[in-house]
Parts: sequence; C-alpha cells; structure tokens
Amino acid sequence: MKGNPVINGVRDDFGYRHGEDCRGFTREECKLWDKAESDEEREALKDRRDERRLREHKERERRDWGRTQAGQLLKQLGETFEAYRQCVMEDPQLQEKALEFDQVNQKIFNKMKSTIDRANSAPRCQYPKGNGETCRAPRIRGKKYCHMHLMMEEARPVKLRLPNLADAAGIHGAIATGAQAVVDGKLDYKQASILGYYLQLALSNVGNVDYEEEEEVLTTD
Repeated sequence: MKGNPVINGVRDDFGYRHGEDCRGFTREECKLWDKAESDEEREALKDRRDERRLREHKERERRDWGRTQAGQLLKQLGETFEAYRQCVMEDPQLQEKALEFDQVNQKIFNKMKSTIDRANSAPRCQYPKGNGETCRAPRIRGKKYCHMHLMMEEARPVKLRLPNLADAAGIHGAIATGAQAVVDGKLDYKQASILGYYLQLALSNVGNVDYEEEEEVLTTD
C-alpha cells in the first residue's frame, strides 16, 4: 500500500524533479516506503526525503548564484579581501599608509575584518549531524540552529501531544488539543479532518473496550 500521495506529499514548494514521484520520493525511497512496517518508519522516511530535497534545493541555488553578476563580484571581493589581509599581516605598516592615502577603503576593510572576526567567535549551530558531530556554522541570534538547519526544522511537521485515548475524558482532551492546533494554524483542513475522523472512531468505540478485563486475562494466562 503506497498511501495517500496528498497526505504523504512534500511539505515545501521547491517543485518536483526528474526521478521523483508525486510525493517527492526517489525510486530508492519508494522501495523503502513499500517495505516500511510502521508509521514511525514512514515518518522517518518523509523526514529524510524533506531533508534531501532541501539540500538539493540549496545546492541548486548555490550553483545559480555563482553564475550571477552579484555572485561573481562577491567572489572577487572575498578573494581580494583575503589577499589584502595577507599583505597587511606580512607588513602591518601598510595600514598606516592606507589610512593616509586611501582612508575610505581602509576603513571599509577594517569594518569587514572586525565583522568576520566576530562571526568566527559567534556561538555555533547545535544541529546533530549523521556522523554524531554537530554543525559548526554560526547560529542565528536567539536561535539554536544556523539558517539552513532552522529551515529544515521548520519544514518538519508539528507533532501534537494527545492525551491517552483510553477513556472519554482523554478523547475530549484530544479534541480540545486538535481544535487549538487548528486555531493556531498548526493543522490544515485535511489534517484536522483526518484527526477528527480517528477521534470520532475512538469516542464511538470507547465503551466497547475493557482494558482491565484484557489485562486480567493476560495476567492469569
């Protein structure tokens, strides 16, 4: 069973690529999906797909940027900045001459250098990588992750913590949680409809299940 392509579809607007199906899966990911035996395995596969698509999207953007005039000028700026910094390191007196003969550009260089030095000493992203290490890119101020990994985290689906559905009180609590999630924009119409359907099933079936009786049978056997 391949599942509903709408429910299991991508959570981004990057567009579909050659080799992906209507859910954004590659051929290899489709095989893994068909072999998945639990919802947890399928959720992990969807997360893996979304992370792959984000990486590929950023790589395409990086290649396209390098072809633009702005990208080429920025590359030249970085190369020139590094070359001039090396000159200043080898002969510190150059800064005095530069301030005398080209004060404007020397001040621009000093400001750039100061900004780079601060960035190099900034707190690092704490996103766990597959090899067990953490990302070392500068993290966004007030956030735990860098810009790229923050985007990846925000692309993940919101996981609601529902109460135990073993009794009517728990089910009504889950209904209240789902309703609040809809108000807060954490669930779209289709997700809310699916959740409502399963809560309705749980509510209609709650009187037909006796957990204590099942536990007693298991214990005496």
